[in-house]
Amino acid sequence: MSGSYNSIYRVRQLVDHDGAIVTEVSDEAESSTGYAQPKEIRNPKVRLGGIDSFWSATNVKSDRKLSSSAKPASPAFFPSASASSSLLGRVKSGTGLDLTAPFGDIAKNAKIEGVTFGTAIRVPVAIGPGVGGHDQLVRDLRDGNLVADIRNTVDAIEVRPGVYMTSGFVRKSNGHFGLAADTQIRAVRTVSVAGSVSITRLKSGILVFGAQPKWTPETTTDLRSEDEIVAAAEKWLSRIGSAALLAGDGRANNPAELLKAYAAASVAVEEREDLESAMRVLAERSSLIDLLPKLLEQNDGLKSKLREFEIAEQDRVRAEIKARLAEEAEHEASRLAELRELILDAEGRLATVSHREVLLRSETEKLDAQLRDRITEAARAVGGAWLEATAKLREELAQVRVDLETIGRVSAAEVVVETDRAELIPAASGKPTTATLVAASESDRMHVLRRLASSTGLSLADLVAVVLHSTEGVPVLVGDGSAGIAADIATATGGDSAAIVFCDPTNVSLADLQRDEAAGLGRAIEAAKENPDLLVPVALCNLTNGPCEYWLPQLIELRRVGRLPANLAFFASAGTDGLRVSVPKSVLRYFFPLEVSRADLPAKVPYVGSWKPFAPDNSLVQNAIRILRAKSVEPALIGPLAGLLSRVPLATGEEQTDIAVSLLTQLKWVAAWRDGADHQLMQYFTNLGN
Repeated sequence: MSGSYNSIYRVRQLVDHDGAIVTEVSDEAESSTGYAQPKEIRNPKVRLGGIDSFWSATNVKSDRKLSSSAKPASPAFFPSASASSSLLGRVKSGTGLDLTAPFGDIAKNAKIEGVTFGTAIRVPVAIGPGVGGHDQLVRDLRDGNLVADIRNTVDAIEVRPGVYMTSGFVRKSNGHFGLAADTQIRAVRTVSVAGSVSITRLKSGILVFGAQPKWTPETTTDLRSEDEIVAAAEKWLSRIGSAALLAGDGRANNPAELLKAYAAASVAVEEREDLESAMRVLAERSSLIDLLPKLLEQNDGLKSKLREFEIAEQDRVRAEIKARLAEEAEHEASRLAELRELILDAEGRLATVSHREVLLRSETEKLDAQLRDRITEAARAVGGAWLEATAKLREELAQVRVDLETIGRVSAAEVVVETDRAELIPAASGKPTTATLVAASESDRMHVLRRLASSTGLSLADLVAVVLHSTEGVPVLVGDGSAGIAADIATATGGDSAAIVFCDPTNVSLADLQRDEAAGLGRAIEAAKENPDLLVPVALCNLTNGPCEYWLPQLIELRRVGRLPANLAFFASAGTDGLRVSVPKSVLRYFFPLEVSRADLPAKVPYVGSWKPFAPDNSLVQNAIRILRAKSVEPALIGPLAGLLSRVPLATGEEQTDIAVSLLTQLKWVAAWRDGADHQLMQYFTNLGN
């Protein structure tokens, strides 16, 4: 037993009621005689396809081997050439073999092998060009004399290389193929094969497809030769001339001539195809003007004349260029003289300005010295006055103490004295009140910024953007360790006055948060009221652990309208694991989310003083506006963002452009919660679960 896969077979003869004699197409294509070894198969489906049907068979196996000489009925299957037609008819009707076909002579003495097919799928066939090529095929098709060695259905005809007719042709009663009655040779509907399909070309001109091809959409093709198309175009020239005369000066007087002129000046729908074909043919030709120089170069006499003409033209062009260059050089020389005069004038004005600058600098230095002297004198005067007042106060206290001792109320006098001292000189104890905060210097603030950037993993630009946005909205840090990062930022910028609030489902209202003494939200609000020029940070950790929509909008809006101090700075965080509560869209509008990640627990950044809010610098506003316009920001948002960028501290060393990139990430967030755009952090605030 042997097997093969995806082989294509051709039905040559029909045997009995369920059998057929087949040959393999690949063997037939390679055979010098055009025929291959016949095989017998018992398959009703294949037999039903008829003679010259083609089948793609899989899992082909040898079944049995039959020899025509060994069969008792071999004389009936393969009679001699002189047998009568009636005998052939009886044999054909009894066995199913058609011995009148050319294959009958081959099958007489062949050793027929039995095979079986696993599956058999009929494949389409087409008629291809023979020895004469595609042009001869088209001529035979037009004349109705296209002969094909196939007695079954033809699916297509290849009229051009890779171009097929799948309709518009018929098989005549004599077996020849021709164009259908409604098919115009000037506009034939053709298709091509889309994709890759194997095609086997037989010596008889038959094309066998390996599978059902996928055809491209139909297009219109003119099957006429180029000579016919050009001749038709020449006829159209005379008609165009007649049409031009008809539209010109006069018209024909004779009605017959007038009718002919109108006929020549009009075009039928089917006649337009002549003009379109002519245009396509002419478009593929080379221009005669482009070809003439190559033809002229082959003549020696013309080549020498062309060379002389070329030299003369070069001399003429060279002379023109020299004259033009001389004229332009003279013009440029005059412009250069004018520019020199302008430079001398500018140098004179620059010298005057430099002299004025020196005078102004000297006057400024004098004024600075005078201001320093006056400030020193004022400081000395104020210091002396305070010293005198302190001395006087001490004398009065001593006198009071003596009087109290005299009366005999020593203990009461001591209490009164201590109370008076505490009320009159609060600075004498050296300790500030609980609500008094110490402002950090600019250098200390920049040092803390860099330490925070190192410990939190945020870039310096992102950290500055978070601080800038803390008094406008709520910057939210999302990721592993985000709660610790928010707490570190609040502690480093506010110290003990900072509030560290951990959100949970039990905190439903703002009153619930204020009752938590450990969190210190109430103390932070009081400290912010008593120190309006310093930032008082509030860390809102794990916003998504509870229903923050009941109290967070209240905090933001109260701060916005002035019911809460404007110097309250909010730093929030949102976790990425555990059971979380979805945040509604009405609250998402306040957020400025940034993704962070920190696995370790670094040392706390020490508190060196409370921060003053970043003051706006009017000199940076215009530069901020230019940066935002370059990034195609909406005009309505340029003003608020430019105000934020004008507050960027120059001591950080960060450019406004880098911090602008961090601030502009909020625009993507706004588009996400407002318009439903895609945002990678939206999943941590909406539709939350385990």
